[in-house]
Amino acid sequence: MKREIWQMVYAPRGDALERRVQAVLSTLSEERPRVGRKRMWAAVLAAAMIAASALALAAGLVLSGRVDAQTAARRALEAQYGFTAEMEAFFTCEVSPDGRTVVFSPDGAEEIAGRLGTYTVTLPDGDAVWSYDGEAVGETLTSPVWSTALLGEALARKAAGEEWVEILLPQERLTVNITQEQAIAIAREAAGAALGEDVLVQFPRADAHLYYEDAGEAERDGHSVRRWDVWLLPEEGMEEWITVRLYADDGQVFDCLRHEQEEEIPTQDDALMREVDARSAQAQALAALTHEQAMRLAREAIGTVYGLTPQQLDRLEWQEDYDPSPYSMKGDTPVLTEWFWLWQSEGEDFTEGDGLYRVEVNAETGVIENVTYDSGLSGNG
Repeated sequence: MKREIWQMVYAPRGDALERRVQAVLSTLSEERPRVGRKRMWAAVLAAAMIAASALALAAGLVLSGRVDAQTAARRALEAQYGFTAEMEAFFTCEVSPDGRTVVFSPDGAEEIAGRLGTYTVTLPDGDAVWSYDGEAVGETLTSPVWSTALLGEALARKAAGEEWVEILLPQERLTVNITQEQAIAIAREAAGAALGEDVLVQFPRADAHLYYEDAGEAERDGHSVRRWDVWLLPEEGMEEWITVRLYADDGQVFDCLRHEQEEEIPTQDDALMREVDARSAQAQALAALTHEQAMRLAREAIGTVYGLTPQQLDRLEWQEDYDPSPYSMKGDTPVLTEWFWLWQSEGEDFTEGDGLYRVEVNAETGVIENVTYDSGLSGNG
């Protein structure tokens, strides 16, 4: 991918969004009267809820004040700093209760997050500041501070197939001198010495994979970040196995363990899943929108917020199994969460706009509560 694509500065798209943001901000500041006599109002509120849902669907897409604020802030950062959608996965976005301040805080691995700084946008003017404004920024990725230009350069390398450790570390920290065959031979010898020669008969099969150790840990032990993880396996099944780990630069073994498959026992996760299921059922009971209506609104929201073309929208694939259920409760509000995946090439080449999109739809009113995008480039896979 060409570097200039990642560093492109997008101009604000007219003043229509700003007018909507100002309108939303004005409603947020209004005092609203408290409603008494809950029983008397229950039927009225239920009818209003259904009417609002029907109105939202009839009128088309309705974005929440939060989404409008995020979109306005994102465009301000595009204009002032060259911030792109692919960079969003490296930040957590928070909107103030009054919708006037949007903060993008670095998130994820410290090796990258510590270099990015925090971006703050004040609305409705769209004034943006960066916590590293005024500090020296180097010209290469070894700089302790990354501007959006440097982050864009790193993302271009990631999109071209490099791993983050390859982008962040010098070549000498990535040394591999031991082949897979050598790693397996070393592992067998180490297992026989540590656990007895008979284990080599019990575990005749072997598999080995290179992995990356944490850079800080590798710095402490003085070896390359590349390590071999070797599995010695029985002829069939996986009741028992042996793992041997060794440095890929010199073949020194640092871990050799025999494992037995343990019987699964109920955990706190089981109780959590029961609670999730109960909240999902509650949201489904309160929902006025159908799943199909939410999917349609979500797809339209993705196109509006991220500027996808009709061709890109046609290639969006709904992810059916991403969540156990699309229904959930956000506080007292039932929400339908829809996930979509976009991949535009036939091979492994990343194209601008590719990745995972997540949309939260208010299941009572049809209002889009949140829209996020993850290019997938922040991960090491």
